[in-house]
Amino acid sequence: MNILKYVVSDKKIPIIFSKEIIHCDVMSDAITAGFLILKFDMNHKKFIVKCFGESSSLNIKKGDEDENIIENYLNNNFYNIS
Repeated sequence: MNILKYVVSDKKIPIIFSKEIIHCDVMSDAITAGFLILKFDMNHKKFIVKCFGESSSLNIKKGDEDENIIENYLNNNFYNIS
């Protein structure tokens, strides 16, 4: 299992990065942040994301919509079935 970190901007654009990097070094004004597990479902041909936790460096938690925001972003921008 590969655990990554993420932040989400006020424009609801996610940035995913290594857990070795501190959240505040990536974005100081994120609206949500936390950790994620990223999987690719080969049967449905889409990314599946599980978000959890919080950023202690930014003092913010994961948002209720983070999984949907990140899944939609990845599936619409990095995987296209056409």
